[in-house]
Amino acid sequence: MNISNGKNPEEKKPSRRDEFRRAFCVGDEYSEKLNEDEMEFLSDIADNIHRRGLTVAAIPFLLFHKPLNVVGSNLLQMGEFFLDNDPVEIFLRRFLGSKYTHELLVKTMEKRRAIDHLVELLEAKV
Repeated sequence: MNISNGKNPEEKKPSRRDEFRRAFCVGDEYSEKLNEDEMEFLSDIADNIHRRGLTVAAIPFLLFHKPLNVVGSNLLQMGEFFLDNDPVEIFLRRFLGSKYTHELLVKTMEKRRAIDHLVELLEAKV
């Protein structure tokens, strides 16, 4: 056993191919848990969708676009620099009230579990 570098020599180093295979992974889609603020945010979104009578249409829309939630959240984050986030803030204020921010929307939509949770909330209302 080589004690000088503190590593176990029997431990296999991943091959270069394995390193590249995982280079662009976004991780396990359920590894990040939603916190209380995000759960309340999604619950309010589900309540507003249901109140407007769009529950049945929203469920397949969300499921079809689920793979794009990370891309959408990144676009919203980039839009903060170009649009000074006013259009998003105005939409959030009109749709959900002044309680929620652009940052909470981006942070929530970055988590892949958010779409599944929103669909579960909507399905419970049908």
